[in-house]
Amino acid sequence: MAIDTKAKKAPVETGLSMPSGMSIASIEEAVRTRLGGRVKASEIIFFTSQLSLMLEVGTSLSAALKALGNQTPNPAFREVILAMHRDIEEGKQFSEAMQRHPSIFDHVFVSMVKAGETGGFMQKILNRIVEMKEKRQALIAQVRTTLTYPVILCAICVLVVVFILVWVLPKFTAFFEGKEAILPFTTRFLIALSESMRSYWWVYLASVAGLAICLKMFLDSEAGKILVDRVSLRGPVISRLCNKIYTCQFLRTLGHLMESKVPLLEALDVNRPTMGNRYYRQFIDEIAEEVQQGGRFAKPFAANPHVPESVKEMVATGEEAGNLPKVMLRLAEFYDTEVDRELKTIASLIEPAALIALGGVVGLIVSSVILPLFKLGQAMY
Repeated sequence: MAIDTKAKKAPVETGLSMPSGMSIASIEEAVRTRLGGRVKASEIIFFTSQLSLMLEVGTSLSAALKALGNQTPNPAFREVILAMHRDIEEGKQFSEAMQRHPSIFDHVFVSMVKAGETGGFMQKILNRIVEMKEKRQALIAQVRTTLTYPVILCAICVLVVVFILVWVLPKFTAFFEGKEAILPFTTRFLIALSESMRSYWWVYLASVAGLAICLKMFLDSEAGKILVDRVSLRGPVISRLCNKIYTCQFLRTLGHLMESKVPLLEALDVNRPTMGNRYYRQFIDEIAEEVQQGGRFAKPFAANPHVPESVKEMVATGEEAGNLPKVMLRLAEFYDTEVDRELKTIASLIEPAALIALGGVVGLIVSSVILPLFKLGQAMY
């Protein structure tokens, strides 16, 4: 009996059930988003600003999403936008369509859009989101700029030291053979280190790789995360800056949410997962508990040792005046300037310190080689 290969095949039972509320198209889109590439923050900012502009000139939300989807060069992000367009065409709310893509649109984004839908001021909400995300990206860029030069300088220092020890120093060891007794300790140590690195280079490479892997595993562990969070708030050098960064982020996000008519407890719940430090997440829990019990919003601020004193006073004043969102946004702007100034100060201190360290290491190596040569030359005459 011949088998008709063109006959329609029956669906195969896979044992997998369709997630509730998700269409086949949205599942395919999720897979393509995960496999097709990463959506950059700059692309999300551009999409939001363009969507706000199109809504401002009277374009419907569905038409705006379709146009932006067709114009987006990133295939992963294009599929997400077009999937949202399909959801809007099916009658879903914009916030509900966004909620299907949590890796791109976070809780804060979705909550603010939902508030804009409820209050009828979507375009204004999108402008606030753009402002908030641009401020965050500016801070990230400033931190990277501050750290880039020292990191590059340290890498150059390591490469220079390795080059001298592996390729330059061995050319001088012939002059020192049989005269090790009169050599200074640093010279003898560098010669031994040079021979060790040339003979057992694979051990050094394996040790560095192992150390990097162990460090990464520790930082990814719960104990490592706790240590990083504690040092960032209590460390002798970085605590002042980190406290201002976390406080600024918290105030800006909460201020925008409350100004967008998001209820305070919901705004706190949305803001909590956006904080990268566990102690600030605990701080938000304390505020929510105080508010739920009918207490004052400013009370947990007064008891928190990490929040700057000026923030405590201004939050208490804003709560009494009934203008808390405006006060928090003004404080966020002020601390934006403070963080930028401190980052520039740190950069101005790190650069000469790194240059001095590089010069000191190279100078020590060179002096350990050149000075013994002069001593040997004098001993020959």
